[in-house]
Amino acid sequence: MNLTAILPDFLTEIKIKTAKLTSELVDATSRGVLWQAALGRFLLDIPEVGRYLVEDGRRVVIDALPQAADEEVIRCFRMAPLSALLYQRNIPVFHAAAAAMPNREECILLAGDSGAGKSTLLVELLQRGWRLLADDLTIVGTDENGNLAVHPTSPEVVLWSNAVEKLGLTKTNNTSGRQVLSWSDRFVSKPLPLCAVYWLAVKTQDGFQLSELEGVKRFQAMGLLAYNSHIADALFDPKEYFRQAAVFAQSIPLYRLCRPRGCWSADKLADMVEGNII
Repeated sequence: MNLTAILPDFLTEIKIKTAKLTSELVDATSRGVLWQAALGRFLLDIPEVGRYLVEDGRRVVIDALPQAADEEVIRCFRMAPLSALLYQRNIPVFHAAAAAMPNREECILLAGDSGAGKSTLLVELLQRGWRLLADDLTIVGTDENGNLAVHPTSPEVVLWSNAVEKLGLTKTNNTSGRQVLSWSDRFVSKPLPLCAVYWLAVKTQDGFQLSELEGVKRFQAMGLLAYNSHIADALFDPKEYFRQAAVFAQSIPLYRLCRPRGCWSADKLADMVEGNII
């Protein structure tokens, strides 16, 4: 396994090693279905993949199962373990995809719960000339001027097979129902300023809706859109969270983008995003 390829470029000082891990943190203060957290430590156990221990935002230990493919071990690390590492460093992580506009050095977030259509909309935009920074987990830090910026993570996008087919992409025989697509030719290798967030939702009403959020809803959004908010609650320093939530709320526009349930809408949503930005 190539451990040097796991981390985003701005985290190259993190120490990663492989070793055997126990199944319990004996002094855990918070627990989830698959994870435990203690002071400065986070342990995650992923069935059929392995265990991950994250310590003090500086070290990672991986105990992969013998049958787990290296690609899957790395892909799983870039989810909850990576978010835990960043939360320990008080860096916000969003459940969102990130795409850069054509011919502009700015990017947007496509945020929302699982199944909202983030990755499908992301690929629709990529097919229109947009560029990729992240899929599903997006890291938002600050640049040298203190402005919000998105750090690139991986050129991979994971889509359900039916979405792959509807987008006109080559479908593979995959029993999991998901397909991993590489967009290396469209991957952005440097942080870009964040200019807007589109919060996707599925509604029962007819038609599409795009509206800008105002007031306290903007402040609350950072917590609601966090990647695994329970892990964030356990690891992110509360004072630093409120400070960064205020910066987030005051810095960029946040839009609620709703689509009707039960119809293909990636092209329509992409039209709305592009029309709103232009």
